[in-house]
Amino acid sequence: MVDQVQPYIGLHGPSPILGPDGSPAQRKPIIEEVARPEMAGVRALWDETVASGLTPQRLASIMIECRRGDIRQFLTLAEEMEERFPHYAAVVGTRKRALDGIKPGISSDSPPGVPKAVLEDVEALVRDPSFPDLAEDLLDGLAKGFSVCEIAWEARDGKWWPREFVWRDPKYFTFDFISRSTLRLAELGTVDGVEIPPGKFIQHLPRLKAGIPIRAGLAYSVAWMFMFSSFTVKDWMAFMDVFGMPLRVGKYHPMATPDERRALLRAVTQIATDAGAVIPESMQIEFIEPKGNSQAPFEDAARFFNEQVSKLVLGQTMTSDNGSSLGQAKIHNEIRIDILQADARQLAKTVNRDLIRWFVAYNYGLGVPCPQIEFPVKKPEDVKVLSASLAELVPLGLEVSQSDIMSKLGLSPPQKGDKLLKAPTGAAPQLDKSALSTGPSLNNSHVNGCQCGGCRRLMAYNSSHVDDPTDVIRAEGLADWEPQANGLIEGGLKAAKKAKSYEEFSALIDQLYGKVRPDALEGSLAAMLKQAFELGQQQMRKG
Repeated sequence: MVDQVQPYIGLHGPSPILGPDGSPAQRKPIIEEVARPEMAGVRALWDETVASGLTPQRLASIMIECRRGDIRQFLTLAEEMEERFPHYAAVVGTRKRALDGIKPGISSDSPPGVPKAVLEDVEALVRDPSFPDLAEDLLDGLAKGFSVCEIAWEARDGKWWPREFVWRDPKYFTFDFISRSTLRLAELGTVDGVEIPPGKFIQHLPRLKAGIPIRAGLAYSVAWMFMFSSFTVKDWMAFMDVFGMPLRVGKYHPMATPDERRALLRAVTQIATDAGAVIPESMQIEFIEPKGNSQAPFEDAARFFNEQVSKLVLGQTMTSDNGSSLGQAKIHNEIRIDILQADARQLAKTVNRDLIRWFVAYNYGLGVPCPQIEFPVKKPEDVKVLSASLAELVPLGLEVSQSDIMSKLGLSPPQKGDKLLKAPTGAAPQLDKSALSTGPSLNNSHVNGCQCGGCRRLMAYNSSHVDDPTDVIRAEGLADWEPQANGLIEGGLKAAKKAKSYEEFSALIDQLYGKVRPDALEGSLAAMLKQAFELGQQQMRKG
């Protein structure tokens, strides 16, 4: 069936893709599964438990073996930790699924000259429903230090496409014996396994810290918290088993017979389950409650261990442990934004290297520009702060691109035919007319078509829709300043034309003082002060 596919590259004749030995890659390793499970050997499905009965000495031994290259026991423990430590499983799951809501796309850093057909195929690849599951499976490497998915290729429509991405148990792999950094396929009879075939596996090794990958996994640091938390919970349960119910003390009189004492002991024993007992009148049962909150040390210790795990995995504890306010939770979100951005960048690097590059090479040959994908993680914007800043800066002349603002708000540009939201058009706010009155100027006969000062002020307010009445008073006063100060302005201009020096100009201004009376300006200022005073009195009466 594969040999009938016509277009390309490698389906017929020698492949242009070279293997690790320099010879052309063969079709068979591309199609067949390489790391499938087996009934026995290094890829056996059955493992012995490590977490049961874990002691500090045993955990230290596992860590030492892990650093020396024997990682199987550690990987078994890492898997069991997610099954037995609910808090750790929750925060690790939160971090792994954080990228689910981020839609991958073609990066702007892609090389120039990528053919349109290549772009379309890569976009179709990342839109496939199996792609989000691939991303989550690869992020399993956050916990264990690495994660591997095998690509099951198939020939379809004349091209090679991934049929599915199969997560492989990390215990099927090991690291080279020298550098402890190169991932290899585990194989019986070898010290550091065999080389992984190219183009068949996606290997994600998150760089959470410098050093060998296995020591960078979150489970490597959480293992001690897991053990201590297990001890705490175990001791807590033992405490509750003993002190979960009040201590029962039976008291009998000195002359009690052995049969009476046995009856009392039986009553004390059975009262815990039967919630009732019959004893002679001469005997009594006393219930002794433990004083204080005896469970506090266990609860505090368990909470402390959980908080340390939250800080390690999510970078914060606010949304997972201490129940802080909604405002604080919005600031911290679920994962610290710099951690999420680093996870997205490293995941994109892995997918581009181990999937996109091979997909393009298999279907279009070597040398064809290969697009790069990305998981764009944007910092959350405070809409209130952004809106307030724009409201202040745009009127001052700041030019802002609408597309930039829409991008910050997470909005897409409206398309043709879209129904657009618009600001509601409501009636202008009403103002008590007495606040603008300067006397009889706002009588009913003055409002319509009248040009007196009071009516002009009222019309100016109604047209401006300003909420603050003092703004109307100030605006109307400034509107008439030129005719009111005309005498002063004309005298000053004449003095400036006539004077030959500053001293002469100053003397002419002194002569002008007293000859020109700014009666209109003084009257306007007096009217504005009167209106402002009356408005203040009115607001005081209302308040």
